[in-house]
Amino acid sequence: MTIQATAMSRTTLSAAQLYAMLDREFKKLRPIACTRCRVPLPYWRKPPDDVSANWHIGQPENCEYGCHLVIAELLAKLWTRYDIEQQMVQ
Repeated sequence: MTIQATAMSRTTLSAAQLYAMLDREFKKLRPIACTRCRVPLPYWRKPPDDVSANWHIGQPENCEYGCHLVIAELLAKLWTRYDIEQQMVQ
């Protein structure tokens, strides 16, 4: 495994740790009226460039209460701070 120097310094977490953080933050920000929406699981992906995070999430469903917008704002905030460990396929 090689470590690449990037323009941005990010903390590396496991996918489970990142999901727990996403879930916790979403529950704080989610509109009270919505009890259905959940944050999709994060997964590793090769970063498209030197400044992008190495993870993404599945597409959240559009929500009448705006949860999909809350998730987009949360991702914009956390993409700059965290990377995830690459998981080996079993």
